[in-house]
Amino acid sequence: MLELIYVVVGLVCGFVDSALGMGYGVTSASILVTLGIAPAVASASVHTAEAFVDIASAAVHHRLGNVDRRILPHLLVPGVLSAVLGALFLSGLSLRVARPLVRVILLGMGAIVLYRHAFSYRPVQVPLSGRGAVVLGFIAGFLDVAGGGGWGPIGTPTLILTGSEPRKAIGTVEFTEPFVSLAAVLTFGLTLGFESFLWNITIPMIIGGVILTPVAGWLARRIPRRALGVLIGVWLIVLNAYGLRA
Repeated sequence: MLELIYVVVGLVCGFVDSALGMGYGVTSASILVTLGIAPAVASASVHTAEAFVDIASAAVHHRLGNVDRRILPHLLVPGVLSAVLGALFLSGLSLRVARPLVRVILLGMGAIVLYRHAFSYRPVQVPLSGRGAVVLGFIAGFLDVAGGGGWGPIGTPTLILTGSEPRKAIGTVEFTEPFVSLAAVLTFGLTLGFESFLWNITIPMIIGGVILTPVAGWLARRIPRRALGVLIGVWLIVLNAYGLRA
């Protein structure tokens, strides 16, 4: 029965993550830490599940043409490097130190995304530069692992606010995320030991996560740009406002 619950958790988190380009790591890590699981072990287990789910999501978004190849390498390489640093950092640190600050930042970004798309929608004309993508990848990769989630919540709204189409922002973030997750998983495995991973939770979450991924990727392509931006803004606000209360 408990395994079925984790399948449902993976189902919901995987759908939201693939449709909005964010939410799997933040939501899953929050649930596991709330259940009393050590932060580093929770992050390791979540990123293991997330790596498998994101591979399916990446394939779907790539097939649908939702990936921006221009900034892809600039985002990916520093993201992987900083994910390793984040895993090393978290192995000896509690999530309580970083989480409030990360949530406040994400809450503010969610408010900006929501305002721009709901009340004053004017796409930015200057896209994110390669150097800007490098900085974004490094920050998002580190906070994703050290803060329990952040690659999608930081990467997706930042790309949107700098002029990317929401579907391109989502697709690019989803395509790069498996590499970031795998880097974190390997680092956690070397520092904590793969035997400490919560496989009884990870495997059901992988099963649940991949079921609706194709549907979510299709929705990201079909939903109008403005509506998708509003959904992303609302999701960031709700998720992080709730996290600050916890």
